[in-house]
Amino acid sequence: MFFMSRDMRKTKIKDWYEFYQLACPVCGKTGGCMQHKDGEMVACIRIESEKYFSKNSSLPSYLHFLKGEKKRRKIDSSKVAEYMGEKKKQDSILNTVYSAMLDCLELDDSHYDHLTSAERNLSDEQIRLRGYRSFPDQPWNIAKDIQDILGVDDLSGIPGFYLGEGKYGQYWSINGMKGILIPFRNHKNEIVGFQYRIDNPPNVATIKERKQGLRAKVIQQPNLVQVSYEGTILFEKELELGKTETISVDSDILGWVTLKKGNRYYWLSSANKKKGTGSGDPAPVHVSVPSEKLKNWKTGEVLKTRTVWLSEGPLKTDISADYIPKLFDPEELVVVGDVLLALPGVNSWRLSLPIMKEMGVEEVNLCFDADVVNNPYVRNHLMECVKELKAEGYHVNMVIWNQNDGKGIDDLFINSKIPHFKKLF
Repeated sequence: MFFMSRDMRKTKIKDWYEFYQLACPVCGKTGGCMQHKDGEMVACIRIESEKYFSKNSSLPSYLHFLKGEKKRRKIDSSKVAEYMGEKKKQDSILNTVYSAMLDCLELDDSHYDHLTSAERNLSDEQIRLRGYRSFPDQPWNIAKDIQDILGVDDLSGIPGFYLGEGKYGQYWSINGMKGILIPFRNHKNEIVGFQYRIDNPPNVATIKERKQGLRAKVIQQPNLVQVSYEGTILFEKELELGKTETISVDSDILGWVTLKKGNRYYWLSSANKKKGTGSGDPAPVHVSVPSEKLKNWKTGEVLKTRTVWLSEGPLKTDISADYIPKLFDPEELVVVGDVLLALPGVNSWRLSLPIMKEMGVEEVNLCFDADVVNNPYVRNHLMECVKELKAEGYHVNMVIWNQNDGKGIDDLFINSKIPHFKKLF
């Protein structure tokens, strides 16, 4: 029997398909893990095995062999969402297009209010320098403006841009939802990507299968969910957020469905659109510096620094970068540093290695929220990171603080508190 689903999508690796909306049978999570078309192998990015599938990539995966009842159905490639990613352009070209895009965009009042609120505490000058903008209501018009400014017809290879089909033919547009666009700057002060913080994260239905063929989707926000099995609709009803529903037919348990709050942050990406481009390969690492440094940092100039803070979340690191010079005296600042690297996630720490080498880094401050570090899966990645940093000869400190003083490092700094530095080596 073949598996025919829009819940998986093709990848660049022949005969391997990503668990897109369907949970990986090994780790139970969606996104990142892959299944071979024959249903006998899974490459999981979260649960280790004795055999690596991809060891040297920025996000390693582990090969798991499925046998007996665990074996999955074969995949009918004609029924799986196409992978349509164009090759991402080089950083200098991304910067040119994205800089033009920022010139065409504005910041909505509601987004300005959020950024200047007590939660973020950003000034008008900081907002201007960082380049925060709102995702446009008519992205196709912005794409046309960018084409006119740059004198180009083709925007392929730029994550977020894709070729749409309309009444009067094809046109370029930008894929995304209403929210705050946050630029990702590399170590040469080039804008090489964006995340956006959406205004209203949609609820999503997640599945844990006991039997293959169980599906669930939110058909009307916020909580009207349709559950089906083998293509037959079992029910449509409102589910309680966070509560797990056991799905059974004639006392035979098929699996479990949970309604969860969707992600707040997304990459600006158009990977599965016509002539679209994904944000990865590799995913960008954001470099945050104090506003005064950003003012004088020439585009294309490699930033040199002895010490970096390794964290995640570009808005968090931008805010923190401006508090560090205020909270540490000049002598302390020389030691702790004022440059932060925002990773796409703790598990992608390998992305920072070539960047730190080019920046001349000698010391690394590991700075992650406690709720992140307390996750066993994430903690394993953090320990791997520590081992590799030691092998590479870096001095490493763990940045720790009382969670009552702030959930994230940005919250801590906004509350005028200073963390402790635990020297590892």
